[in-house]
Amino acid sequence: MNIYSHEVSIVGVTGYAGQELDRLLAAHPKIQVAGRFASKADVKSGAEPFSLEKLRSYSPDVVVLATEHELSMHLVPELLDAGFRVVDMSGAFRLKDPKLYSEWYGFDHSAPALLKEAVYGLPEFYAKQISGARLVANPGCYATAAILPLAPLYKAHALDPGATVVVDGKSGVSGAGRQPKQETHFCEVYENISAYGVLKHRHTPEMVSQLPGATFDQFVFTPHLMPLNRGILNTIVLRPAERVSVRSILTETYAKTPFVKVLPEGSLPNIHSIVRTNLCSIGIVSKGPVTVIISAIDNLVKGAAGQAVQNLNLMLGCEPGAGLS
Repeated sequence: MNIYSHEVSIVGVTGYAGQELDRLLAAHPKIQVAGRFASKADVKSGAEPFSLEKLRSYSPDVVVLATEHELSMHLVPELLDAGFRVVDMSGAFRLKDPKLYSEWYGFDHSAPALLKEAVYGLPEFYAKQISGARLVANPGCYATAAILPLAPLYKAHALDPGATVVVDGKSGVSGAGRQPKQETHFCEVYENISAYGVLKHRHTPEMVSQLPGATFDQFVFTPHLMPLNRGILNTIVLRPAERVSVRSILTETYAKTPFVKVLPEGSLPNIHSIVRTNLCSIGIVSKGPVTVIISAIDNLVKGAAGQAVQNLNLMLGCEPGAGLS
């Protein structure tokens, strides 16, 4: 007898995020994986080459795409037309303005109408919309680690309107994906730290679009590659408005959320404290007019596959934390 209530297919299961999702769903009490597909550009042993005909034979409740941005952009309309619900882990549907894709991603968007329909898959803010969505755009990893601590402050108008917010991000190498590149080779990364995508990283417009009132002129994001397998640590420097308690706002916002933890005064998160969990840990230090927020996530879990499981739970009516304990 089948004990599972729902079935999910994964396209792109051979990549790091796809593998992590497959691992998490193997322990899910209500969801099983039916159909593990390689992307059309990456057919590996242990995964089937993707075809719509083969996908139909599995009849999944939701299809999760762990594919490159442009491939997702072309697959999503096809899947929606075929009647499937989709969680897309790429950046292909995270932005509402199609013009931003040519500027930040380097391609023209071929399905601009679906950008309006896509629900940004940050469960802490959009749970109701996600539950009924046909298309959920899973957030980026750097973006998740920045938006969770910053969005409540922007919404509360808690920041000095004349000050710039600076986000210094550091990520493990798995965030660059499995496809080999010179800059992610062992000899390039080991005993090294390097900045990349300076003033042009594609998660920047994603962050700005999710922070009410934020502008490109007063928001600076700089990512760095670290010699780590996984994990993201963001150091955020900001200037609060007068008589504003950043700690009070964030503590109240996340008092009842299972996967965002505001640490007590004097405690700061690190990579070891969150690795292989779906947690976003937030530490806060204030002195005079300046506040520094440290946020940490596992880029493959809360930054990708774990967040996808949260979205699947909402879409399929499962317990919010199912498969993520």
